[in-house]
Amino acid sequence: MKIFKTIISSFKHTKLLLLAFFILSILLNYLTTYIPVVIQYFIDTILNQSTTSNELLELIFNLYESRNWFIGTICIILIIIQLAIVAFTYFRSIVKTKIIQEFQCELKLKLFNHIQNLTYQDFYNNSLADLVQNSSDDVNNIVNFIDKQLTYILDIALIIIFAIGQLITIDFRLSSIMIFLSCFIILASIIYCKKSKDIIQKRIEMQKKLYSKMDDNFDNLKFIKLNNLQEQEQKEFEKIVEESNRFHKEKVKMDANYNIGVENVVKFGPPLIFILSSYLYIIRSISIGSIYVTLSYSNKVTKSFTDIADILEALNLFRESYKRLNNLLELTLEDEKMLNDIEINNKTIKFENANILVNGTTILENLNFEIRENEKIIVVGSTGSGKSILLKTLIGFYEYTGSIKIGDMEIRNLNKKLIRENICLLLQDSYLFSRTIAENIKILVPYMPYEEMVNISKFFALDNDVQKLKDGYHSRIGKKGIALSKGQRQRLVLVRAFTKPKPIMIFDDSFSAIDRINKKQILDNLMNLEDKFTKIIITHDIGLASNFDKVIYINNKKVIIGKPEELLKDENYNKLYKLNQDKIEEEYI
Repeated sequence: MKIFKTIISSFKHTKLLLLAFFILSILLNYLTTYIPVVIQYFIDTILNQSTTSNELLELIFNLYESRNWFIGTICIILIIIQLAIVAFTYFRSIVKTKIIQEFQCELKLKLFNHIQNLTYQDFYNNSLADLVQNSSDDVNNIVNFIDKQLTYILDIALIIIFAIGQLITIDFRLSSIMIFLSCFIILASIIYCKKSKDIIQKRIEMQKKLYSKMDDNFDNLKFIKLNNLQEQEQKEFEKIVEESNRFHKEKVKMDANYNIGVENVVKFGPPLIFILSSYLYIIRSISIGSIYVTLSYSNKVTKSFTDIADILEALNLFRESYKRLNNLLELTLEDEKMLNDIEINNKTIKFENANILVNGTTILENLNFEIRENEKIIVVGSTGSGKSILLKTLIGFYEYTGSIKIGDMEIRNLNKKLIRENICLLLQDSYLFSRTIAENIKILVPYMPYEEMVNISKFFALDNDVQKLKDGYHSRIGKKGIALSKGQRQRLVLVRAFTKPKPIMIFDDSFSAIDRINKKQILDNLMNLEDKFTKIIITHDIGLASNFDKVIYINNKKVIIGKPEELLKDENYNKLYKLNQDKIEEEYI
């Protein structure tokens, strides 16, 4: 699975740290389970009841004959072991922190790059709430599980292994009880994990609904206020919250039942082991020290299982997040395999028997026409006719059958980045960052001189508006350019595009919000530009057609192309032209 490979590859810079972490964990847990062994040896030696041997401790204590020195040595050994445990705990904590930081950064970077490189259709077929949840909550669930739960599980496993190993050396019957209790708890945990999976999944779905609802309402807050819909929206939100709480209550009830069951089993462990160890002591199979170490291990192991419910919930969250992130990584990326080092010399665009598809549905069919270099083209048609889709296909947003070429090269075989280095598409929506005006303008050319930026702004009738602001070009425009009017935002986008003009410039209704005086000035400036680039303007203002070399008219999935006066012979185009003659944009003509 892709997410598994992504998670593993996110540890690529921490291999040595992972090895160090594992070694420190082994040493830490071994020493933790070795302390009772030292105390056992001390008790048995004092009482002359030793039934097991410890070569390392015997080697140390055989050097001394004094009982007082023996007690002091025991204390020193215990202190040394405890200091080593503290040191290993400290260093392991530092190593783990570095591992998690590297892993989290690498995983988020991989997902961020993946989302940015999704195809246009896959990006917009998934809600923003889903993508946000994938890149934040799901990553946090993965990181949290690896950070806390895997460490906890590793410690439990190592303690059980070392404890059972020591108990086997004392008496196999003692370890068998611990093995039985551990297996019983693990089996109960598996059953709990399976039953709680559906509830956790539903809780996550409700959380996604909450995200979507909040995101939707915040984006449409003005509309809600203007139409007094606050109460209605509040009721809908409350329904989602209530449903979410219902699943939460079910989960709490299930957790309570599981915890009660596990706690009772855990409580039976020490008494059972004590009874058995007492019996073994009576028949002289073990010593008093062995009873102590047995009870000590029993407490350590059973205590480890007290938080098992939290581990299992984190495991279920991890599993759901794992699935969603894998689904995200399964989404199609734009084709980056094609070579990017070739050059497109001929910028003529040619459609041959092309059909444009959106989610498998044919939107435009049997397209046969060409747009030559440096031509001025206007694209018109009724709302929803496919004007934008036609031009978005050029930059790889939509699939097509047949042939669409730039020069002699088929678009589907070209690297998308290469295509977009030659085609600039300005959409009706203004995509702006929450930065200053200057920072937004200079995104494509960061080191552009101030004077050049001002000159381009004057060309698109923006400079006067900017100079009226308190901080001028250093004014922050807020999220999505909220500090500017829609017309100002469109002009800002035009300025930004022409800091780095491309051979083919497409304006997708990019002047719709600009007032008629500034629109006239901008269009005049564009039409009079002597720069050698193709201008394609998508608009509802069919009255502008006479200023262009060709008109592309889209109607009923078909495309008609010709000079403005030629298309007037088409009945449908002629009707549309006459309907638009009374519009205010007529003054431009």
